[in-house]
Amino acid sequence: MSIRGVSRRTAIDAKKAESVLFPVAAFLNGGGLTKKEAVTIFSSVYDRALKTLHGRSVEYVGHTTLYPEVVARWLRDKRFLDHSGRPRKLQSGGPNGFTALVRAVQSNANPDFVLSILIRCGNVRRIRNGKLELLQPFFRTDGPKILAFEPNAYFLADASVTLGRMLTDDTPARLPQPFWRKVEDADLSDALAKKFSIYARERTLMFLEELDDWLNAHKSNKLRRKRSRRRVGIGVFSIYSNPEIINPKI
Repeated sequence: MSIRGVSRRTAIDAKKAESVLFPVAAFLNGGGLTKKEAVTIFSSVYDRALKTLHGRSVEYVGHTTLYPEVVARWLRDKRFLDHSGRPRKLQSGGPNGFTALVRAVQSNANPDFVLSILIRCGNVRRIRNGKLELLQPFFRTDGPKILAFEPNAYFLADASVTLGRMLTDDTPARLPQPFWRKVEDADLSDALAKKFSIYARERTLMFLEELDDWLNAHKSNKLRRKRSRRRVGIGVFSIYSNPEIINPKI
């Protein structure tokens, strides 16, 4: 897998690495592996990951919230909507163009770089008249040849932190309790699996739009400066694999 530092590289420090690896280590231990066996396996997997080549490049895109905020503003700000309330096809420049959109989100952002990421990840396309068309209602973090590093790294970190909190069970009562939920079936054909994926994607987007509306409606309520702010959200992923045969212990 090739990695390109097309922007400032985002480091994975020891704290982030620990949060990702903690639940993995706990489950390896629970599964009967010794520390020596686990370290040997991890070292082998790490070496294999360095040698693995794919058709995509992993690219550092920098700010993890900039791109989804650009997409969200394109969907909501009247300056960038047509008469029916849909996102307009934007010129690159001008007072209501793409550059103005990006600068409205972050004044020091590079509109050309943001556009290159959004196009290569399949969120935006340039149409014949030179205008830009929004294709996705949420920031898609992967395209045919690119995988955005930071959003996917933090998705993995968020899932691991949630699992780690559940394992340690040390969440204070005043804070929300961590959770995860999953639905699955192991008896579908490839054709039905594809239909389910399309159906699930559509329903998930509708659900996430509702949650996004809720967050946007409530973030305007200013908290007192003395009160700490919290980052909240939800992540969803798809499942597609061969059925696992589990032999229960008797």
